Amino acid sequence: MKIHLAISVLLLAGCTSSDFVAIATGKNPSATLERIANQKLKSYQVNPAALRRDIELARANYKKLLTLLRGDVATQWGTKEVVTPGNHRYVKYTDNYKSRAIVQFDEGLIVVETLDQLNPSESLRQAIITTLLTPDDPRSVDLYSAKKVRLTGKPYLSGLVRDGANRLINTPSRAEAYARYLTERQSKNRNVDKDSGQETIHYVTFNMVSDHQNLRATRYEQPVSKYAEQFSVSNSLIYAIMKTESSFNPFAVSSAPAYGLMQIVPTTAGRDSFKLVNGYEHTPSKEYLFNSDNNIELGIAYLHILDSRYLAKINNPVSREYCTIAAYNGGAGSVLKLFSRDRKQATDIINSLSSNDVYLKLRDHHPRNETRQYLVNVLAARKDFVQL
Repeated sequence: MKIHLAISVLLLAGCTSSDFVAIATGKNPSATLERIANQKLKSYQVNPAALRRDIELARANYKKLLTLLRGDVATQWGTKEVVTPGNHRYVKYTDNYKSRAIVQFDEGLIVVETLDQLNPSESLRQAIITTLLTPDDPRSVDLYSAKKVRLTGKPYLSGLVRDGANRLINTPSRAEAYARYLTERQSKNRNVDKDSGQETIHYVTFNMVSDHQNLRATRYEQPVSKYAEQFSVSNSLIYAIMKTESSFNPFAVSSAPAYGLMQIVPTTAGRDSFKLVNGYEHTPSKEYLFNSDNNIELGIAYLHILDSRYLAKINNPVSREYCTIAAYNGGAGSVLKLFSRDRKQATDIINSLSSNDVYLKLRDHHPRNETRQYLVNVLAARKDFVQL
């Protein structure tokens, strides 16, 4: 199991098959991993093409890992029932892929299901307990396997769920009692079509508290305030980007691949911001980015880089902020290219326009629909966090 987990981690780090063999067979896997990482760092410094190659390799390997997960899930649940983790959605399979938890962070909705046909009530109860007590540390939870979750540390749902008596679920005993209540009184059934025939899914649904978004945002108030001041970035902008990127899901992962609350891509934004923060070049690991403090620091540092380096020649601070928001999603190059292929000319054109005209140009004409909508969403979300 330890070897399987190590390989899963390396798949996301741009490593080769020989790297996998070295880490799996070495007497000291941690030392081997560090040696490989140092070798790659030196390679990037003398051969930038190697970095570009590993960016593509990381993306390809993420897709491979996701494909493996989908295959394991489809075997148990059928192809129509495959659900995988995303930036706004936490998904964790347990019990040999027979049970799962799906947490929609944007909606505050939690679904726990099991396919166990022998003792569904007990399997569902255990899955609910695991969901309620899963620790607020993504590094301790393997989303890409059915590995059991170690229930240590403060749960990520602590303070976000209330039981039938309107009490917060903040202790193991309350989690167990609520799981029993849900299983006995709220359990429902539905059927799923599989190649082997039809099977029954036993499930429960329950909601987070109504102000779950703000409660999750305030968890990160200390690092946000600290790094916002250090890098001269607006607190409300940071919260708005976190909400848009992940809905404050600390387990967030996407196909870029990007990780964590502010959805940092290790080989691009992660590399740029890590150098600014630490003074040397390094591609941060998935585990590093799943640490919320690290993720917030690098995300804010990258906003600072966009504002003060790549887009620094845009004079109007409002126009520059619009461009920074769009660049956080789609890159500074694509923002400038929207106005002109010549970067100096692009800046001159932006400076000749009103901030509203710059906004409309980005909103209506950016080549990526995702970036167009991203700008709208961030600005709308920002209004929710003016007081934080």
